[in-house]
Formats: sequence, structure tokens, C-alpha cells
Amino acid sequence: MSKAQVYLVAAIMFALVVAIFAVQNTEKMAIYFLFWQVKEVSKVIIILASTALGALVTLCLGFMWSYKKIKHIRLLEAELKELKKMVNTNNTGKEPAGGEHQQANC
Repeated sequence: MSKAQVYLVAAIMFALVVAIFAVQNTEKMAIYFLFWQVKEVSKVIIILASTALGALVTLCLGFMWSYKKIKHIRLLEAELKELKKMVNTNNTGKEPAGGEHQQANC
């Protein structure tokens, strides 16, 4: 089983557990946050919204990490290309190695 398949199965199982938990907690409740309040909200909505928000934040952080990694790889590839160019220009100005030089004179 590949790594992607394991992640997919784990995500499906987590979603199933959250759905079962949400369906079993159907009573209404009030939400208070700082100066903001909402009365008579179903726990199902709160649980599903919290889970979705957590997944969205994780997805955004994953994209940011991937973007930084790709940016770093491109920077390293550009540096490698520049170093190869420097090596090629330094080698073209030098005489060939000892064995090649002797064969040319013979």
C-alpha cells in the first residue's frame, strides 16, 4: 500500500469518526467568544465546522511548506547551474591533462 493510500484511508476513517460523533451530539447550545455570541446552534454544526476549519488550516500550512521547499530547490538548482558554468569556463582555459597532452605530441 502506498503512502498516499494510507493517508487516504486514515482521512476517511477520521471523517467517519467525526461524522458519527457529530450525529450523536445533536442538542443545541450557545457559543460565546470574546464579545461575540450565537445562541441555539446545533453541536453537529460546531463539530463539523471546527473539523473543516482545522483541515483548511492544515492544508494551507502544507501548501506554504511545499512552496518554500520548491522555492529552495529552484534556488539550489540555479546555484548549481552557475557553479557548473564556472567550472566549464575554468576548464576551457587550461591545458588538457598530462596523458592527453602527451598523446597529442606523439
